[in-house]
Amino acid sequence: MENKIKLITELNKKHSEMFQSQRLERELYLAKHPTNVIVFKCMDGRIHMPTVTQTPLGIMHPFRNIGGKFDLGWPLLNESFDRYVKKAVAKGNRTLVLVTYHYSEGDQHRGCAGFHYDCEESKRFTEEFRKQILRTYGENNGVVFPILVGLETDKDALIFHGENGQIMDVATIKDSDEKNLKTLFGKLYPSMPERILSDLIPLVQGNMRCIKQTTNTGKPLKQMVHGEWILAVGKGFDWLHTPNIAMIVGPYDPNIGEPIQTAANIIKSNMNAKSGQKEFVLLSSAVYSDAAEISRAKERTLYLNRLTQDIIKKNLPDMVGKMHSMAVILNADTMEMHIVK
Repeated sequence: MENKIKLITELNKKHSEMFQSQRLERELYLAKHPTNVIVFKCMDGRIHMPTVTQTPLGIMHPFRNIGGKFDLGWPLLNESFDRYVKKAVAKGNRTLVLVTYHYSEGDQHRGCAGFHYDCEESKRFTEEFRKQILRTYGENNGVVFPILVGLETDKDALIFHGENGQIMDVATIKDSDEKNLKTLFGKLYPSMPERILSDLIPLVQGNMRCIKQTTNTGKPLKQMVHGEWILAVGKGFDWLHTPNIAMIVGPYDPNIGEPIQTAANIIKSNMNAKSGQKEFVLLSSAVYSDAAEISRAKERTLYLNRLTQDIIKKNLPDMVGKMHSMAVILNADTMEMHIVK
């Protein structure tokens, strides 16, 4: 466990340094592609969209929950999402929303545990959430453009669902030329504003490169199946860049006990399946932007830590003795983690 705690701190240090070193690259990318990109995704530790699209850290704003299940009626989610939209509008930018689901082509049970490995059900649910975003911000509003996107985790391939029922699997695209991709995706999304379409193309090109690398090098089975040993609760976990080590539960669901319990059960199954894995880490996190927010961030992470411990004690008492807890806060400007407790 000491080695695991050390690994967590080293991972944060490594990715904080990477995040800071990419500052100019990130600023250059956003100058060329100013569209605000928000991703709704599952807490599954195998899913990391910056890796899949090969974009600099900090370009996409992630929201995570079990199975990618969200509802804009949730007060915290409603306010947080709208804040990102309004911040983009104030800069004169539109917002592309990737509403995602995931599955495995090779084995149904490498798919989404949040939907009990039922891919069709996950598609139906996430599509309803996409429609809810449209209802909230207005059909054809031209400012907030939500699309349904699948992720096939064996190849890391994105599957785009078009406006007229068409589907585009990036793994089947051979020509990565920008003009060709604009033609393909312009037909897929005929009402998509030109600015958003132009800024979608680099994500597709990045995914094509990622698929090629995954195909050429192969993907170890341990990366394709659940192997998480960190239960991460809160915000600010995009630095957990290494695939398949953490189940990440965002703080948005008012009934947060359900995703926490599901995540803990998956980690318990991982422990049962791996003879060398006997313990796990509960890692709570809150984000701050300036010194004035540090005290409040500390209280948020300590609360989430206590809440998660109580949920585990009540529902999975046999996991308590195997749990090691860490409460941390994260500097939004540097992605540097500070241990609170």
